[in-house]
Amino acid sequence: MSDVILTEEICETLAQAAKKKSRSLGVGVTFSVCDENGNLRLLQRFGDAILPSLEISPKKAYTAATLRQSTAEFGKIAQVGGSAFGINITNDKLVIFGGGFPLQVKGKTVGGIGVSGGSVEEDEEIAHAALDTFATHT
Repeated sequence: MSDVILTEEICETLAQAAKKKSRSLGVGVTFSVCDENGNLRLLQRFGDAILPSLEISPKKAYTAATLRQSTAEFGKIAQVGGSAFGINITNDKLVIFGGGFPLQVKGKTVGGIGVSGGSVEEDEEIAHAALDTFATHT
């Protein structure tokens, strides 16, 4: 367990970075932060994010935090022929496409973020803005 705690202030700072990037791209998204156990710490909807993003974003954060890898990486092994094919059927919280990333400090996962509402590429670009901000605050 890391000594870094996902305080409300840190979560809000990450959300602001995601919001700024989503606005610069002209994409409405929902942004989520969860702790290392997948418990939701923050959920914010920016602009005209599609309604399904309200459910998908926290699931991306959960997946990234609890599996300690990005949702895109996890998706590779969950596809047909992968070593974990079908795992997302066993747990409806798992997401197997991009937009979720673990928050890590010194190799330890302390939480996860999820972005949903744009294309996978847009979601990941917005997430990277939050990850870059996290790196400067840890």
